[in-house]
Amino acid sequence: MERCAVFVDAGWFLSETAQALTGRGSRWSIKCDYAKLTLAIGQLAQQNSQLPLLRIYWYDAAADGVPSLEHLEIAPLKDVKLRLGRISHSQQKGVDSLLLLDLTTLARERAISSALVVSGDEDIREGIASAQSLGVRVTIAGVAMVEGRPSLATTLIHEADDHFLIDLGMLSRYVRVQHGLLHEAYPSEAPSPVDQDAASEPAPADHAERATATANGGVSAPRHEGQSPRRGGWSPRQFGHDFGAAYADKLTDPQLRMLQREAPEMPGDVAAQLFRDAEQVFGETRGRPELRRELRMGFWDHVMQRRNS
Repeated sequence: MERCAVFVDAGWFLSETAQALTGRGSRWSIKCDYAKLTLAIGQLAQQNSQLPLLRIYWYDAAADGVPSLEHLEIAPLKDVKLRLGRISHSQQKGVDSLLLLDLTTLARERAISSALVVSGDEDIREGIASAQSLGVRVTIAGVAMVEGRPSLATTLIHEADDHFLIDLGMLSRYVRVQHGLLHEAYPSEAPSPVDQDAASEPAPADHAERATATANGGVSAPRHEGQSPRRGGWSPRQFGHDFGAAYADKLTDPQLRMLQREAPEMPGDVAAQLFRDAEQVFGETRGRPELRRELRMGFWDHVMQRRNS
């Protein structure tokens, strides 16, 4: 019996949906009705392939592989198989490999003859080609963007048998914008675990040491000409914004998208560098959770709006 299956890179899909609906690529800025959303995606696959659905595979990452409340909501859904990678140092690990493993295994076992892959990451291109070589027709789906920015890598479009964009009108039926959620996600009562780790690291003795750290792979916020580092006109939020701009300039497009998906959790080494640099302007950050909160919010103010060309 010929069947189709759906393979959803949840981190990518939710980030792109958030970008389309809110202008900010943070998946935490939206709330989904997953039962209705997965049902609608499954129906799209069946309409596209004219075949019955085997199941929907939902790929996401979890800290230490432990499912979140969101994952526990998705796992029992009808015709949905939750597959979890891990988050390590604020980076997803194993998600793409799980997707490609399932796609090629089902193709090899002739369990499916058509696949709908909801992902725009170029990293899955070789897996698509492998499934095609085993006789599976592969369609990729992206998210329609208001400003017309393509959400699918050109190489994926060239590799796949077909492609289409999921209409925002359909998505908006099952996705709700969480106004202010990004700000609320920052703890204000006490430093986060990342903050505590960062606070334990010694601050550079002077700007020369900070410049050395930056040259060795760190990042510093740009200083405006003539501005005193301790008396200048920076607010903590503006300082975080400038730091985020300098950091984002160094990222490739895939790296930027990965960082945006993890908001509001900053990579530990980046948070540590931000707080070290801020101490040159605002003094000791340890025990000042509101200051750290403003610095982090400024960082994300820039990074969540940034789209590499």
